[in-house]
Amino acid sequence: MKEKILAAFENLGFNLEDNESLGYHFYYEGINFLYMYNEDDEDFLNISVPSIYDFEKDNKEKYEELKEKINSTLKYVKAYTLGDSLWIFYERDLLGNEDLEEVIRHMILHLAAALMFARDSIEKIDNGESDEGSDNNNND
Repeated sequence: MKEKILAAFENLGFNLEDNESLGYHFYYEGINFLYMYNEDDEDFLNISVPSIYDFEKDNKEKYEELKEKINSTLKYVKAYTLGDSLWIFYERDLLGNEDLEEVIRHMILHLAAALMFARDSIEKIDNGESDEGSDNNNND
């Protein structure tokens, strides 16, 4: 399955660079993506955007707020902590009859949109804005 997935990336015009420890890096619209192959589950497709927000002692509350916002708001995309940073992932099982190029295209576009959502959320969090506060203001 790995060969089929790599071929689908190539057919879509992506130049994947092998990173022996993590998987395959590639870029789309200036965003660094990572295809992580799972040797134990060949039918598991996992694409991520690494290190979208760094964890530091003085930003723990903001970090957790961002992580919760992504996980509770976005469909298909989830945020996880790896090392000292927040990563976003789109993961799915392959059933064997999918159009891999269409699946990969869909995953990449969702991740790119999720990154824009995360950046907007980071800006709002940094400015002390919250969705609850803005909702309350709209109802007055």
